[in-house]
Amino acid sequence: MLSLLSLGGLAGCAFQNRPLVPTERQEFSAPRDILRLRWQKPLLTQIPLLSYKPQEFATAAIATDEQTVFIGSSTKKLIAFDIATGQPRWDRVLSSSISSQLLYVPAGVASPDALLVVGEDAGAVSAFQANTGQLIWSYRTRGPVQAKPVVHGTLIYLTSNEGRIYALDVRSGAWKWQYDRETADTFSVRGQSGVLVHKNRVYVGFPDGTLSCLSAENGEVVWNQRLAGETSRFTDADGTPAVLGDLLIASCYAGGLFGLNLADGTTRWRFELDAAGQLTVDPVHERVFAVSATSGLFAIDKKGRKLWQQVMRNHGELAAPTLWGPYLLLSSATSGMALADADTGELLQFLSPGLGISAAPAALGQDVFVLTNAGVFFALTHRRSPRTPSLIAHRRDRTLY
Repeated sequence: MLSLLSLGGLAGCAFQNRPLVPTERQEFSAPRDILRLRWQKPLLTQIPLLSYKPQEFATAAIATDEQTVFIGSSTKKLIAFDIATGQPRWDRVLSSSISSQLLYVPAGVASPDALLVVGEDAGAVSAFQANTGQLIWSYRTRGPVQAKPVVHGTLIYLTSNEGRIYALDVRSGAWKWQYDRETADTFSVRGQSGVLVHKNRVYVGFPDGTLSCLSAENGEVVWNQRLAGETSRFTDADGTPAVLGDLLIASCYAGGLFGLNLADGTTRWRFELDAAGQLTVDPVHERVFAVSATSGLFAIDKKGRKLWQQVMRNHGELAAPTLWGPYLLLSSATSGMALADADTGELLQFLSPGLGISAAPAALGQDVFVLTNAGVFFALTHRRSPRTPSLIAHRRDRTLY
């Protein structure tokens, strides 16, 4: 039996210029009924006729009280939705499109009120009051801000894709320091490393294939480690670094997946992974989940050994995997979102909305949120959640509809 969240037909009615095109059917060996639809909202009124392959990259932020979810899109609009009802609470029109993962900062961390920090494709990064959408501050960088910012103490750290990291005062947006490397004059892939802050050090990857460790206080270089080796093409170190025990985990498109010493960046192990992309760590079970544009999804243990690999047919570009309890959520630019068993990699369920999903899913508690390339924002929930009755239509004959 195949459990499909096949909702493209419902979403397609909102697009007058161009209908949604069903994707190739995915065959799973042991499907399960885990996620169900809570609600869906079309954020685009139409897909432009000249758009060969529309893509949306924004990832939602979820309030810690699980009452509100926030999302942006190519429409330049930022919207706060009530999670229970799907009704908008507020919206704001920004200066440019949004392709970033939004950051929710709980009340008391940076100010008495909760903040929502948003990066834009034109380079602006802004903080809004999460409850009302009121603008608190804005700062303009020199390149698109497409990775999730990070707050540590009184500073917020963010990257822009011209190869620069900024540290701003989280309360006012005032500039504190920045560090940049020359943009690689080579072929590059789309992507941008986010920032990792660990014990007053900042770790970040750059398009030239370098992973840098900086002082969180002033941006001074502690060490630089080149991950791309002698390669001069597709050198991007776009995977946001992560800490796993005493290891720093990093990836480079040309170099693969690395386990490094936190103190000096020396290599403890390297896993050869072609076209290595974003990664997620599971600190409880001491493993790494990483994606490859050519080879699919991998689980690697703390010693750099492969636990399993999952290859999805015609998956195209893969977003960062999202760890959701015992499951992994993985978006595919050409097909949709897969739900997999984190222990085995077994594919359990699939959301097939048409035109694929490039944005990484966001998950908290019982809920999962994802924006499709067609501009439809889906709110999904665990089937055991008591909040809503099941709305997902299931077909047992393996037919998309």
